[in-house]
Amino acid sequence: MKTENIHWGILPSASFISMVAALLLSVTACDNKDYSKDSPFDNAVYIDAAKVKDVANFTFNNTKETGQLVLSAELAYPIEQDVDVTFKVDPSLISLYNARLGTDYPVLDTKYYKFAKQNVVIPKGEVNSKTDTISFSGLTDLTIDAGYLLPVTIEQVSGGIGTLNGSKTICYVVRRSSAITVAVSLTDNYFSVPGFDAGSPTANVVNNMTQLTFEAIIRINKFIMTEDISTIMGIEQYCLFRLGDSGFPRQQLQFSANEIKFPKADEGKSLQPGEWYHVAVAYDTEAKTAAIYVDGKLQSNIEDYGNGEPINLGKQVAGKGYHFEIGHSYGIDPVTLVRMLNGEICEVRIWNVVRTQEEIYKNMYDVDPQTPGLCAYWKFNDGKGHNTAKDFTGNGNDAVAYANAVWPDGIEVPQKNKK
Repeated sequence: MKTENIHWGILPSASFISMVAALLLSVTACDNKDYSKDSPFDNAVYIDAAKVKDVANFTFNNTKETGQLVLSAELAYPIEQDVDVTFKVDPSLISLYNARLGTDYPVLDTKYYKFAKQNVVIPKGEVNSKTDTISFSGLTDLTIDAGYLLPVTIEQVSGGIGTLNGSKTICYVVRRSSAITVAVSLTDNYFSVPGFDAGSPTANVVNNMTQLTFEAIIRINKFIMTEDISTIMGIEQYCLFRLGDSGFPRQQLQFSANEIKFPKADEGKSLQPGEWYHVAVAYDTEAKTAAIYVDGKLQSNIEDYGNGEPINLGKQVAGKGYHFEIGHSYGIDPVTLVRMLNGEICEVRIWNVVRTQEEIYKNMYDVDPQTPGLCAYWKFNDGKGHNTAKDFTGNGNDAVAYANAVWPDGIEVPQKNKK
């Protein structure tokens, strides 16, 4: 019976809705009587976070010291009395979840977490409780890339109301990861850099560049076939790093300097949706060479490329032409939301040197912000509540979101340069 209950909790949301609907029908069929005044025994309480699945990841960067999770309780339907719900961590469930996950994780030690209340109330006539918070501390003491389980369950419910067993527990897999765990979504959004506007005291750091390297980590969730380009960064019709183009494979990287496009179309060089990639382009305007790298490996290169002129990313007049943007390029009007990057991005860098393949491969996932030649560096690790991405070089060219930034949960960028 326990196995059935656990399995219930990982049904898709449609199945969960069907279960709740069936529960409601069982007490409302045949007449229109208000059963909220009757016995509560046919009702059920569950954890909100567990209504779709009963396992969730709490993954965080290895430098993160503290963190929080928020819990709430829900009723299948409202009743005319307050309902008290008490949470607890149940270590006896560890073996069950390890068996399901194929792991051998220990329970998270109590010294690393604390409930704010451990009790919530669902007010009469409502179905949602206020939230309770689990606060974490001392997380840097955990072993990097090791997993720990924290099975939070409903211990007690007042008024004789039962629990929806398959959704009464949420088991968090707690992991201090060596990987990048924060990235920003650029779906229907993009970032501009006001400090790159002509006349800005911080713009010259990206002007008169005889050498240039762009780097970013990206994940395209879905290639929208009605748009032929997904912009990574740069300036439209001047210096742009992107995927796709008119008459060009939709999923292939392309670099365009002064409207000279590189490389040639090649379906065999397509990137796949849903996969994280580190992408880079290195361009020497004087040597007239360029190279594109994917995950630190050379994908394409070219000689006798470009017009020999230095690149200026910081000479555009605000409101009078295309500007440097991250995740958007086309349309002088900033609300023209086309050629977007439908996915996530982090570790965006601009260099005034040509980075070698070895340098790119070694530092795909992190780099010292004071490395010579690094002109702008947006890690995009700012997180929820932030609409500005810090420029880690100290040059002051923070990137600003067009709309409220979305920082998706569950980000973990695999490190492909690990031996």
